[in-house]
Amino acid sequence: VPLVVRMKGTNEVEGKKLLADSGLPIISADTMADAAQKVVAAVKAKA
Repeated sequence: VPLVVRMKGTNEVEGKKLLADSGLPIISADTMADAAQKVVAAVKAKA
């Protein structure tokens, strides 16, 4: 199951790199609206 994450803050760059390097199916989003669109796209791709 993919996980959509919106990450902002002091260690945002480091956190995004850790998630990208984790090998887990994580989708990064820049805003909550972007995250919502990516969730819908991920659900449609699974259906």
